[in-house]
Amino acid sequence: MSAFRISGFSGLVPRLAKQLLAPYQAQVATNCDLTSGDLRARSGPKAVFAPVINNDIVSMFRMEKDGNEKWLAWDRDVDVARSPVAGNTSRRFYYTGDGEPRVSDYETATRGTGPYPSGCFVLGVTPPLKAPAISISGGAGAVVTRAYVCTFVTPWGEESKPSPAATATANADAAWMLSNLDTAPPNSGTVTGASRNTPLPGHVEVMLDSVFGLRAHEEITFASVSGMTDLNSTFAIHSVNAGTNKIVVPLSTTQNYIAGGTWARKAPHNTHGMIKRIYRTLSTSEATEYHYVATIPAIATAYTDTASDEDVALGEILPSANWEMPPADLKGILILPNGVAAGFSGNEVHFSEPFKPYAWPTAYRQTYDQDIVAIGFTGTTLVGMTQGNPFTITGVEPVTMGGGMEKLGVAWPCMAKRGVASFAFGVGYPAPQGMVIIGASSDIVTNDLFTQKEWSELNPRTFIAASADNRYYCGYTIDDSSLMFVIDKTESASFIRINQRISCIWTDPATGRLYVAAEKKIYEWEGDAGSKLSYEWKSKKFVTTPPVNYGAAKIDADFDMSEAELAATQAAHDSAIAANRAVITQRGMDDGLADPGLGEYAIGGDAMDEIPPLIADSLQFQLWADGALKFTKKVNNNRAFRLPAGYKADNVEIVLSGNVKVTGAVLAETMDGLKQA
Repeated sequence: MSAFRISGFSGLVPRLAKQLLAPYQAQVATNCDLTSGDLRARSGPKAVFAPVINNDIVSMFRMEKDGNEKWLAWDRDVDVARSPVAGNTSRRFYYTGDGEPRVSDYETATRGTGPYPSGCFVLGVTPPLKAPAISISGGAGAVVTRAYVCTFVTPWGEESKPSPAATATANADAAWMLSNLDTAPPNSGTVTGASRNTPLPGHVEVMLDSVFGLRAHEEITFASVSGMTDLNSTFAIHSVNAGTNKIVVPLSTTQNYIAGGTWARKAPHNTHGMIKRIYRTLSTSEATEYHYVATIPAIATAYTDTASDEDVALGEILPSANWEMPPADLKGILILPNGVAAGFSGNEVHFSEPFKPYAWPTAYRQTYDQDIVAIGFTGTTLVGMTQGNPFTITGVEPVTMGGGMEKLGVAWPCMAKRGVASFAFGVGYPAPQGMVIIGASSDIVTNDLFTQKEWSELNPRTFIAASADNRYYCGYTIDDSSLMFVIDKTESASFIRINQRISCIWTDPATGRLYVAAEKKIYEWEGDAGSKLSYEWKSKKFVTTPPVNYGAAKIDADFDMSEAELAATQAAHDSAIAANRAVITQRGMDDGLADPGLGEYAIGGDAMDEIPPLIADSLQFQLWADGALKFTKKVNNNRAFRLPAGYKADNVEIVLSGNVKVTGAVLAETMDGLKQA
């Protein structure tokens, strides 16, 4: 007597023919939670924040301080790294992708009502450009030679590379007077001219009152320009000519400059309260070590040094001799476990001083022979994903990490920077061959799930992904239709589709919670325990010889809602009603032809939330034979039920849909046969 039982549930294996699947594997698995082996519905997403933003959310980041939570959101691909410094009470963080590398903290980033971040500073400290001028007064002691430098220090304690050195010979007990000291670089100024007649087509040359502290790739905003009004916007600087105080920005225009205009940095220098430190060499030392002499305000242009060598010898040795700002086009910033910040530009990997993400010595840079698409890390190993071969860099100190660079001998190009996700066992990313994991061993982990053709049909270039619970959650787009999928990398990997359109996905490293963005709102993934997504699970094709008529079936399921589920359902129901009442009270339904929401909702739709039902249990069973639907039943309990007679087939499939937890299913030719399966 023919019978079969499904005693566990798994996801899709697209590379296998449907009759070759294991009994627990699926042809269709949508909105399913299969982590326990049961077939369960996923909880719905919980709305947590609606940021002020004009376009779809591409990147997001959660900030928390003293129990207060704020969300930052960008319509660009932005990478964010929390400060590695102990006692980070200000919640300082660093980010790249939104113009030049930037730094901010909770207070600076969340001022006002949004959009957030509402404030930031450029990451790194511009050094003084001019060497001090030295003049001597008085003195009758031994004649000595000294060299002087100065540095800028921000209110956050970030120190710049030193200025060029100035050297002089005089009596040791003289008054050594330093002048011509640079003041802090400006964050704004005036436009003195502009010309579109440049050697570079589609660009405009702009004359400024000062270009001190401006670099190529940094962003600058112009306003109040007459004549060439097309210039009144924000631009990424193409190049800077310090000798002529000119910059070049990308702009195609037929207008001519007449007069006026102001400029301002998009990411200002952190100069409010900035100071300068003075350092000098010791007269008795043959080394070129600079010792701390004094601290003066950044606006001061002069200082007189009368300290003895004995006093200066006790001062701190200049720590920042080789510290540079990070490149203005740095991308992919992250913090390694050793406190070193890392990023990339072009084909170079850049590292900071440990626990000093504002200081990036040139000597720490590592060059690769292919352009880099993304970086990630696993343990103490940095993984570089490129347009060809991936590589790894292993080490503890950034000065020695270059010796740990290893080029992997496989051409696995990274197809999507936003498709990269870090796991406990390695870094995963989409390659043309499948999903690659670089870790203790490197492999294409989806070989058992997809052929290369089936993988390519997912359009990996569109992947946006994050890891949660060591699973790969990914959004993708095919023919302007966006969906999600989950890859569970277990001993028998599985693939699950999710009917959810998202524009961003992110896992909070502080909590491990997964968040997605859709329609300019941020949601906690599966955060609403009171609502359930409706799943669909279709079995393999069960083949029999000879053809049979399955006459009975039984579904083992849990139809009783727990007290916690009932409470969550009631809370979600009440919350949706309260939210809708607030929308109605504020007249924000956006349900009319003249409302601002026109075009954002389906015909007849509005801004109100759908009210979830109080009874959330439903389960439907379908029987398919020879590719045709033979029977449909709404299942309400665990009792066996009869299937229709009058046909025989050598292949059958079942479909389960709903939101009830199912632990198993059994089909047999007779009711008695169910007991034997």
